[in-house]
Amino acid sequence: MKRALLLLIVALVAAGNLTIVRAQSARKSADIEREVREVFDKWSTALTRGDKKTYLDTFWNSPRLVIRVASGEWRGAEAYRKRIEAAQLPPGSPSDYRKVEVVALGTEAAVVTYERPAPGQANPTAGESLIFRGTAVFTRTADGWKIAAWHAHSVSEKSTQH
Repeated sequence: MKRALLLLIVALVAAGNLTIVRAQSARKSADIEREVREVFDKWSTALTRGDKKTYLDTFWNSPRLVIRVASGEWRGAEAYRKRIEAAQLPPGSPSDYRKVEVVALGTEAAVVTYERPAPGQANPTAGESLIFRGTAVFTRTADGWKIAAWHAHSVSEKSTQH
């Protein structure tokens, strides 16, 4: 009887500890997701305002950086830096970004997915427009959260308004 009572107490303590660990883990994920969202917002604001320095500062300074946007691909921070320094960043507004979702992948990585309008029209008479769908993978570095990989492509979106 005493043994059964002791086992019950141990099980209850273990279950309580598991609940605490889960709550702490959820709180930690929420903190990471908030931190990454702040960097994503900094990135998207810099991109749409043409602030190349701030924009480039949000990327991982590594030869392993991978960027795939539209029909282009760049590998390495230096190659992408040269591309951006020679280009004009597309106009837009930070409020253009929609369906932004941030998911923490442990404590060292996170993924952000989003949509934003793309320039031009797919088929305006059919009520279609172009949107960019993007995915950015963030990694925690000594300098804070940075984009380690980014992919965006355009797709045609049919309007739901009549």
